[in-house]
Amino acid sequence: MSQLQPSAPRERIVVLDVLRGIALLGVLLGNTMHLYSGAFLGGFEGYEPTKLDIVAGWFVGVLVQSKAQTLLTFLFGFGFAAQLLRGQERGEPVTGLYVRRIVAMAGFGMLHIALFWWGDVLWTYAVSAFAMLAFHRASNRIRVVAAVLLVVVPGAIMSLPGMRQWSFSLFYEPGAWAVYTRDLLAAMRGPDHLALQWEHILFFPVFSAGGFLSYQPWLLGRFLFGYVAGSLRWFTREGADHLPVFRRILLWGTITGVAGATMTVMGILGVFRGAEPSVPRQIVIGLFRELNYLGLAAAYLAATVLLFQRPRWRRLLAVFAPTGRMPLTIYLSQSLIMTFLLYGWGLGWNEVLAPAAYVGLSFAVFAVQTLACHLWLRRYRFGPLEALWRAVVYMQWPKMRNA
Repeated sequence: MSQLQPSAPRERIVVLDVLRGIALLGVLLGNTMHLYSGAFLGGFEGYEPTKLDIVAGWFVGVLVQSKAQTLLTFLFGFGFAAQLLRGQERGEPVTGLYVRRIVAMAGFGMLHIALFWWGDVLWTYAVSAFAMLAFHRASNRIRVVAAVLLVVVPGAIMSLPGMRQWSFSLFYEPGAWAVYTRDLLAAMRGPDHLALQWEHILFFPVFSAGGFLSYQPWLLGRFLFGYVAGSLRWFTREGADHLPVFRRILLWGTITGVAGATMTVMGILGVFRGAEPSVPRQIVIGLFRELNYLGLAAAYLAATVLLFQRPRWRRLLAVFAPTGRMPLTIYLSQSLIMTFLLYGWGLGWNEVLAPAAYVGLSFAVFAVQTLACHLWLRRYRFGPLEALWRAVVYMQWPKMRNA
């Protein structure tokens, strides 16, 4: 067995924990507004939004939705690459450990679906993480070219009229979506948690079927961007050695992100509603949407690193660091908390909350999670699920108490 060990606390790069914590807040905002709430199932049909609801929708749709996930996937790619790169530097065979790590992640994903919520992404991360092994010995130039192609080409193809329906039809009959979404919405509103768990298990492949062929390459491309950043040591000394790089990323990320956001804004305004779909226009919309995701996520990352160099901002941003050190615990507990608060088996608040209230609720839940992480890490080195993950991967329970 390889002797490669997890990163010790003294080796941690704090700005990465901060970025991970910020990304987890964004993921919670997006998931709550669109998925936990049941909005994508028609949960807000017939509701007349207030001005505050409209502002909340714009905030999440333009600044948060998919940008947070892009940032998080970049950081996951960086983390996976770090293990491969450390083993490569030490001359140790790390493939077995790496595979156990992503198999454990897939296992957590399956448990997440079975116990809490259908919308898990861990199993999809594990699938794309396997594919990263194909680029282990590639040059950074090849990784960048592959990342761009994986991000742009499948998404452009899936933007073509009828492609998602065709992808869905490879796995299910055309009418299956309406049936499964109806049953899921009924289970969400009902009091039976076991029935809800069963509907989650049934629904997660249905939800994935339409975009699976583009989503996995989309993830792999983002992982590869993180791989390149890891191999170039961009975050050594909290990024202080590469500040000119982050300044350029901030500039060009903002420009491309804002340019890409025009399509998001036009979509929210209903500019394309009722228009006859055409291949060129759909491809252009898909490309601009991807520019929005990548550009703003890159700008958020660069701005955080640059601000982190200033002592006052470092103290402020460090509030997010404990949350970023416990991403698995935070992510899974978000599903438990939000489904309890919103679904019929718990408090059932999704029957009474308006869209703007979901944004406020997300910030409140994340604040409680952040406080809990600060308190936990005063005594322990790892979060509870992070410790379990390490025990599975390294075949031994890690030392938990802080010195």
